[in-house]
Amino acid sequence: MSDPRARRFLIILGVVAALAIFTSTMSKNPALPLLAASIGASDAQVGLISAISPIPGILVSSLAGAYSDRKGRSKVITLSLLIFASAPFFYLFVTDLWQLAAVRFYHGFATAIFMPVAMAAVADRYPSSLRGQALGTYSSFTMAGRFIAPFLGGALIFYASFGSLYLLCGITAIVALALSLLVPWDDGDTIAKAKKFSGSMLSALKEVVQERKIMVTSSMEGVQYFAMGAFEAFLPLYARSLGFNALDIGAIMGVQVVSMLLFKPLMGRISDQKGRVPMIVIGLILGAVAMFLMPLTSNILLLAILSIAFGLTVAMVTASTSALVTEIAGSSAHGSAIGVLSSVMDIGHSVGPLITGIVVGAISFLAGFGLAAALLVVGAAVFALEMRGPIRTKA
Repeated sequence: MSDPRARRFLIILGVVAALAIFTSTMSKNPALPLLAASIGASDAQVGLISAISPIPGILVSSLAGAYSDRKGRSKVITLSLLIFASAPFFYLFVTDLWQLAAVRFYHGFATAIFMPVAMAAVADRYPSSLRGQALGTYSSFTMAGRFIAPFLGGALIFYASFGSLYLLCGITAIVALALSLLVPWDDGDTIAKAKKFSGSMLSALKEVVQERKIMVTSSMEGVQYFAMGAFEAFLPLYARSLGFNALDIGAIMGVQVVSMLLFKPLMGRISDQKGRVPMIVIGLILGAVAMFLMPLTSNILLLAILSIAFGLTVAMVTASTSALVTEIAGSSAHGSAIGVLSSVMDIGHSVGPLITGIVVGAISFLAGFGLAAALLVVGAAVFALEMRGPIRTKA
């Protein structure tokens, strides 16, 4: 990653992303399940509310990516940052579950639009041989925001209030919006020679969706985020059932993000060198082991270690999936490919806490986490079978 223009672009966009994702993450991790429970939500209702915010991603991520292929990335990014900056203030007026669900739905549009378009912009500027590392590095900026959020969020809830947490989220998102004006969108040609898609948005999406290997890879992202959604929504509640306070829970959730932050660039670089498919398969299997073991321990140190292990496996999978779909799709459809990936990811992220909440409420935490683990194993087997043989790429 030696080109100074690409490096400058990556750093500035990465800082904007870190601040934006910090606000999004702190609004839900560990705040959302604790806030929902504080206004009377049952386990199943916590799962339902946690499932709300990924729904906009299902609806608009692929469209946002395709639109940015045709019209450019910057205006779409600005729209998403306006939502990031306004949504946190609505939490201050929440007194009932339906209000919380409505705010979560609106807030979900921010990441649904921002993430695929920003990742496509990074992919535009790096060739295939460096793309995994570049996307991993960009993701580490977002992970930095995710890392700080649960620690600070847990501390704010413990020492202050939910209101102080959401005020900080809103102010930080406004700063991210202001800094986005410094992103050098027109700073020379993209290194990967990405070009705007010449057809319609629908034709761009059709071309991507008809590529079987893109959809299989995207499905693995969905399976991974099914488990992630279950982890985010129910590990805080499991930890609370063991008697841990908000500060403890924030630390347990935070170390998972630290793991992703530290390992994602390395995992991307390894996938550049050793191949995407093995990294995805191994990551899914090891993630299943970590998920299954979580509800079998009541020790805070062991929970933290398993949280770190799960973060590592998520880094292995997601650093490879985004790079792989852009390579298969070709340089004119980076936004469409990552948009489809993001939509499928959000399906998993939405369905995960919803189904897990039903299982946890009806049976136990062990059954809920075990279901997520089983899906990861099945996903690894399906992916390994589907991706046998050479993979044709256009990058």
